[in-house]
Amino acid sequence: MPGPQDKAQAAASTTPEPGPLDRFEAFRSALDAGPLGVWAWDLRSNRMTWSSHIPDFHGLPENKLDGTLAVVPTDLPAQESTGLFAAIRKTLETNAPYRLEYRLPGPAGRGERWFEASATVIQEDGTPVQLLGMCRDVTERLRINREVLVRARQQETLARMGERALTESDLQKFFNEVVATIRDILDVEMVTILELMPGDAELLLRAGTGWKAGVVGTATVPTSRESKAGYTLASGRPVITENLQKESRFLGDTLLHEHGVMSGITAPIAGRDGRAYGVLGAHSAKQRKFHDYDAAFVAAVANVVAGAIQRRQLDQRHELMIRELRHRSGNLFSQLLALFSQTAKNSRSVSDLVIKYEARVLALANAHRLITEGGWKSTSLNELLNTLLAAFLDRISFSGPNVFLEPDPTFGLSMAVHELVTNASKHGSLSEPAGRVDLKWSVIRTEQGLTLVLDWKESGGPAPKRSRRPGFGSRLINMVIERQLNGKAEQSFDVKGLEAKLTVPLTHERWPGGGTRASAHADPF
Repeated sequence: MPGPQDKAQAAASTTPEPGPLDRFEAFRSALDAGPLGVWAWDLRSNRMTWSSHIPDFHGLPENKLDGTLAVVPTDLPAQESTGLFAAIRKTLETNAPYRLEYRLPGPAGRGERWFEASATVIQEDGTPVQLLGMCRDVTERLRINREVLVRARQQETLARMGERALTESDLQKFFNEVVATIRDILDVEMVTILELMPGDAELLLRAGTGWKAGVVGTATVPTSRESKAGYTLASGRPVITENLQKESRFLGDTLLHEHGVMSGITAPIAGRDGRAYGVLGAHSAKQRKFHDYDAAFVAAVANVVAGAIQRRQLDQRHELMIRELRHRSGNLFSQLLALFSQTAKNSRSVSDLVIKYEARVLALANAHRLITEGGWKSTSLNELLNTLLAAFLDRISFSGPNVFLEPDPTFGLSMAVHELVTNASKHGSLSEPAGRVDLKWSVIRTEQGLTLVLDWKESGGPAPKRSRRPGFGSRLINMVIERQLNGKAEQSFDVKGLEAKLTVPLTHERWPGGGTRASAHADPF
């Protein structure tokens, strides 16, 4: 007769191996303490098992799920449900795992939530017997990712606006671009640029989008603290409104209420001497929760708008000055004032303007001295360069034929060479002790006649950095050479440093000892 040991061995030999569901039970127990939800679908019995987080994710009591296919969430939006079931069907057909994201409506008072789901097929002897799945709440991760993308887009938009503020002379056109851009970036229906009127009692809707016909350009908003715009002016900082109907800080104003505004952001457009230019606002008829970075974006745009207004005011003052001085002065003074206007547009401060303008006027003065000392006769290019580059003659080598220039190209080349040497001393080869510049020029004959070609090559300086947009110095060179002298200016950034080629037609050539005199003609820049 078999003994106890034999019976134990027999019992052990008949104990079944753990099946997929048995293994899942152990796995589920381990994950119940974590943030993951897991489930198993036995394809033979059509029964489902899940961890405790599955009903939690769907806001259901655990006993609500009865172990049948009812565990499949019924609270999925139609589009999400279609995608999830399609993924499950494809996995069952192909035995390939799936991974996707889906959303669920959040509890009352909270936003929707996002989940990441994945599943894989378990097979026995090549036959699918079980589908094991996992899901986890990825709402916070997606929120962070979205915030990063949104903020990056906002920063890119600010950069483009800043460029437009510097280049667009039509202030109203710029305002219209700003409101349209804010509408798209923040996905709002209404945007306002309110201008503080003389007397500071009201603000005029200077530019906007999403408002009723005839409102923009005529509607006004009081500056009292009862209005949102007035409250924003008084606070001096961005103001976020989530529900205007429940707002306790101010009452709102007729303009907002007539258009059903519910949520929005406003920011003051800061001006000089403590007086604001106005208020920038983004508004929605829906109740929305705007973020701090949205408010920071609106505030930054308001600063760009303020800069554009200041620039235009400066332009107007300069235009008035130019008209007055042009009336009293000759072409040279008109040229000086135009240079001042261009320099002011690209200066960060009054002191910056003084430094840049003084240096550029000095370059013109040196050229003017050479011209006047020669009795307004032709000027030697070699002598001109010696004067302009006097501070760096030990580090700049230049060579070329002895070319003489008429006053116009003398002034133009003076400005261009001044900008090149200034840039080299600040950012290029002349900013380093070992840096040098090789300057050569030649005269070639083209179909248009004799042409002066001046080559500037830097070496021994820091690695050049090419910005997306050329600086004012580069633009000034292009303007002088191409517009004033009808020539061509080319700049490239070799590994050794900046290389520039200036080509100036010599319409009336005269070289010393024969030929005709060099000259070029154009309107003042």
